Amino acid sequence: MKLKVLEDNNTFIDEYYLGEPGVSYYIEDGVEKILFDTGYSSVILEENASKMNIDLNKINKLVMSHDHDEHTGG
Repeated sequence: MKLKVLEDNNTFIDEYYLGEPGVSYYIEDGVEKILFDTGYSSVILEENASKMNIDLNKINKLVMSHDHDEHTGG
């Protein structure tokens, strides 16, 4: 299993990822490619995914934990 933090309020400065008050995780387990929450902004989500070489078009499951904007806005 592979888990990557696509968005949260922290960032790795040496990797130049963007952060904001939101949360989104990419989980890969075999053929499953899961997006857990979509974060606060689609711009941050898409830019960080691109920098991590994650193709969001290949996501085959989407999990929404709850409906606050910082989890579902992106």
